Formats: sequence, C-alpha cells, structure tokens
Amino acid sequence: MTDLFITPMGPLGQWDQLSENEKAWIEFIRVISAGRDPKITPERVRKLRELLDAG
Repeated sequence: MTDLFITPMGPLGQWDQLSENEKAWIEFIRVISAGRDPKITPERVRKLRELLDAG
C-alpha cells in the first residue's frame, strides 16, 4: 500500500446541506477520534482502513 492518497472532497456548505450518509461518516470519525476532527495523515488513513476491515 502506498502513502499517497487523495483527500475526499465533499460539498461545501452548512451541516443541513449534507446528505445523511455524509453526516453519518462525520459523526463516525468524531466518535472514534474522541470528538476531535483529526488531521488526515497516511498513518491515520491506514489505521482507519485496518479498523474498518477488522469489523
């Protein structure tokens, strides 16, 4: 696996303009990161993939 990744881009705007799926993913990331909005790094992307694949 490579350390090169593309940061996903979503719609810009208010919370109420996001889809339910986008809101769910944001909440999921906040739950597993103790309420923070962590900076995206290759290491964190790898760890998230491992976590999701383990389930």
